[in-house]
Amino acid sequence: MEKWKESSLVYEGKIVSLRVGSVELEGNGTAYREVVEHPGGVCIVPLLENRVILVKQFRIAIGKYILEAPAGKIEKGDNPVERGKKELLEETGYEANSFEYLGSAYSSVGYCSEIIHFYLATDLKFKGAKPEVDEKIELIEMPLEEVKERLRQFGFEDSKTYIALQAMLYKLSEEKKD
Repeated sequence: MEKWKESSLVYEGKIVSLRVGSVELEGNGTAYREVVEHPGGVCIVPLLENRVILVKQFRIAIGKYILEAPAGKIEKGDNPVERGKKELLEETGYEANSFEYLGSAYSSVGYCSEIIHFYLATDLKFKGAKPEVDEKIELIEMPLEEVKERLRQFGFEDSKTYIALQAMLYKLSEEKKD
């Protein structure tokens, strides 16, 4: 197991922080590490009958529009379920009477501490979207059959969306077996 030998926080931002330093390696020696510290996030799959509601928005990190499941950063003191419900309403305008946990996964363990909690939102009621001032979101309703086909072809570029949709399909297939 590695342990920090020495580290310093070289950047502290609104979304992430960057810690750099050296670690003691298991057994013998040291190595340099850079770690992006992130408080974690939530990702929600809103299922409206046989359609999934996705969001399309421009992401400056990749320089293009991308199709994603609604998601958001966990704020200090947040409960992931409550943050998920807030993000769902904010980005899509829907509230869910059923909000089920699908699992959690780290986004990129080689350099980042972010963990994402996945949820399936069903029994939806539209209340009106309330995006933040810096969010320009287009809602896309995609039939389940198209979701399945895109997944087969690796047609989603966003990894959290890919994981969330696969988890949703697995959950639905398990429910059919019961």
